[in-house]
Amino acid sequence: MKGVWRTITGERIDDLLAFVRVTSAGGQRALHIGTDSLQRGRMTQFVTVLAILNPGKGGRAVYRREVRPRIESLRERLLREVWLSIELGLQLVPVIPMQAELQIHIDANPVPKHRSSRYVQELVGMAVSQGFRAVIKPDSWAASHTADRLVRGLAGVGSQPVLEIDVA
Repeated sequence: MKGVWRTITGERIDDLLAFVRVTSAGGQRALHIGTDSLQRGRMTQFVTVLAILNPGKGGRAVYRREVRPRIESLRERLLREVWLSIELGLQLVPVIPMQAELQIHIDANPVPKHRSSRYVQELVGMAVSQGFRAVIKPDSWAASHTADRLVRGLAGVGSQPVLEIDVA
């Protein structure tokens, strides 16, 4: 797993697959993956969030940051957001229980007045073609709220200096 994974409180997760295996074991778990991005100067910062919920009992959330050279195209940035979420989902499928639900949350709005509406079908198709359930706004909270707060530095730990850089 590339990148440094942390809990929302900032604790480092050294082995994400082991964390997911333990956290998603037993009970009816739901895994929600979402990514959001923010343009900062000449860089685009991405934050991917994985939330593992145990309905009625709470849950755990982890995230990772990725910084790349600035991506000007909204379409390209949205595609990268969705691909980061799908890539994580594909890595998690072998370790999660069969009954666990895995959703990809997409930070795109189907309402035509929003620029992202032009890409909703393509983004949803990308997630569905990989075997995942796609969720768009207003229901895509993992991307549009959780990852958004972290990428913007509004969640406390999100304001930490960015140390992880991957420009590959």
